[in-house]
Amino acid sequence: MICEICVGAFQHRKGWVRDTDEGSEPTILLAHHESVASLEASALDACETCRPFWLQISEEDQIRLREFDATWTSRPRAGGAKSWTPGQRLDEFDGLVTMGAVVLLEEPSLKAIGSDLMISISFESGFTDEIHFDQKDISGTYVVQRGDYKDAGKMIPFSSNKTDSEEAWAKANLWMQTCLSTHTACNVELKADPWYPTRLLDLKAGCEGTDVVRLVITAEHRPSHNDRYATLSHCWGSAQFLQLKKATCDDFKRGIELSKLPKTFREAVQVTRQLGVRYLWIDSLCIFQDRDDLSDWLVEAGLMHKVYSNSFCNISAAGARDSSKGLFFKRDPRVSLTTDMCLNAEGFGLETEYVDCSIIDMSFWGHAVGQCHLNKRGWVLQERLLSPRVLHFGRDQLFWECREQAAAECYPEKMPEILANSVPTKFKRLSKEAYGPDAMSREREPDDPTFYHRIWDLIVRAYGSTRLTMASDKLLALSGIAQHFETLVDDTYVVGMWRKHLASNLLWHVDQETQVDGSPSIRPEVYRAPSFSWASVDGKIITGPLIDQSKLLIEVEDVRIEYVSKNKTGLVKGGHVDLRCCVLPFEMFVKSGSQRRFLSLKVNGVIVIASRKDPQRNIGPLVHMDIGQESFNDENTTGSLYYIVAQKQDEPDGFVRCLLLMAVDEKRKVFKRIGLAVTNDAEEIEMLQNGTHNADGSLSNNCGLDGIRTIRII
Repeated sequence: MICEICVGAFQHRKGWVRDTDEGSEPTILLAHHESVASLEASALDACETCRPFWLQISEEDQIRLREFDATWTSRPRAGGAKSWTPGQRLDEFDGLVTMGAVVLLEEPSLKAIGSDLMISISFESGFTDEIHFDQKDISGTYVVQRGDYKDAGKMIPFSSNKTDSEEAWAKANLWMQTCLSTHTACNVELKADPWYPTRLLDLKAGCEGTDVVRLVITAEHRPSHNDRYATLSHCWGSAQFLQLKKATCDDFKRGIELSKLPKTFREAVQVTRQLGVRYLWIDSLCIFQDRDDLSDWLVEAGLMHKVYSNSFCNISAAGARDSSKGLFFKRDPRVSLTTDMCLNAEGFGLETEYVDCSIIDMSFWGHAVGQCHLNKRGWVLQERLLSPRVLHFGRDQLFWECREQAAAECYPEKMPEILANSVPTKFKRLSKEAYGPDAMSREREPDDPTFYHRIWDLIVRAYGSTRLTMASDKLLALSGIAQHFETLVDDTYVVGMWRKHLASNLLWHVDQETQVDGSPSIRPEVYRAPSFSWASVDGKIITGPLIDQSKLLIEVEDVRIEYVSKNKTGLVKGGHVDLRCCVLPFEMFVKSGSQRRFLSLKVNGVIVIASRKDPQRNIGPLVHMDIGQESFNDENTTGSLYYIVAQKQDEPDGFVRCLLLMAVDEKRKVFKRIGLAVTNDAEEIEMLQNGTHNADGSLSNNCGLDGIRTIRII
């Protein structure tokens, strides 16, 4: 259903277009909710646009919003007005929640669902800063779908009021049976000697009439050839619960009463039995959790890729913030209903014909699955990616992911591709074992040698948007995926990157010097990775483009990594990369007089900045520091800052990227990385090249003080 506020904003759209710059898409701003109370009421009443928007907000931020509501709603609006009509045209962001509309003229993926209109909802710019929101990016995106469009992923409403209803189970069983009987990619032939985790929970005891499960050591009690096991992904949270320790191991072998387990674990046992599976793997009950002895944990962490990739199904507690909340929830069946509306979906013209349309939540899968609290945990990314099947237990409905299908209760046949086109969904199809040498043929370009590396870059970006309780787990939590990828790319893993493309892999940066929660990016005091690796930073990572070596001005001569254990995708204790390149000195200054914090580079005493006529665009190269720094006076005084022009300006995007370094031992040419500078302005590029490049962009022999040389980055 759609609330009256949204109806007022959606329905009467004639004359909405406002003037825009030539070549840009026409956009408009409309009044939506003017108070938190109004937004929350619509969300609780199951409005299909307001509810998912509201549910993105954490409980803590919802409390802050309610407290701020009275202050906000008493403010005068644009033109002195104290209120507005839903759908009223606005000249600027002026509301608590504002709706924007964009005409989609050149977007093939959205054209696939027959849409010319996209609606986005967000808080007023700066609003979340004013009330100190934990979350900075709260938005919803919706697409108008014509009523006559026939999509293979048809939306079907459900009627039950809880997620463990017979209706929900019927769909879960249908997904499972369809997968087992028809999905070639999901049903690799069983190995003669199947792999099992070190420890499993045997649920058979409970099936015989007692509410008990038992810990078994698989080397001592080998499951039979046809026995399968499920895994559980859950948020630990702050709730206290039973854990496996050396002191409790013998007790666990004798049996664990279900009543002693938290709700999520008990219900996971129920689901596993419902699926007809005998064994269950739960991290806290199958790995020793003794804090004074991490030896078992380190070994098991190196086996995570096998634990999940060899499982029958992963049970995902997507709707729970900790182990006490469980898998099953009460729900309002109205959330699965769609409302047909009469809109001029073809465009904004005064003479446009109105047609029946429905509103599609573009963020539906992302908010309910990809960005739920559980899937924001760093460790869970590999659990979700590596498991052949995942059954997500969300707050409103069940969701399904396997190598050939993504579905939800309201999209039981399959999710429309545009709604479930996520990195994990793509990754599940990556399996040479399942597909043979033509793996992912329907996804990859013909003869594309960089395909898997580009998928890896997407995974790194997705991983950068997750959180880790222990910062030291940065590499370990990705280890399983890395080990799986080694079989796909036929390459050597180098602390989050790959040897064949290491030179261009070095050109990553941190988005706005922030972490996923908006706090400043940091390099932990305890060593985790060399500075040239993105894994050395806690921040939102943006990987650089894959650039052919012939277009790069840096060449990797050698790379050495010291590992903590035999697992070369896990913890490291040291390392360096040796680059053949041209290193030039520079100074760094915080640009004064700007509302935003801009950093300026000075080369040979001259600020690197183009002489444009528009002074507002005169900001110079965009500088991305790995971690924020207020002043560089000390570094400028000691002359310890250097940069490397890393590429020629002949890439499709026209940008040139420069590695920013700080000298650690100048005599031995040892440096550490501090950031990346980017520009596509020819004048600025020439200033950065500083006479050290030939006309074709290659390095000349008079590069720097010592010419082209080999340096070491640690």
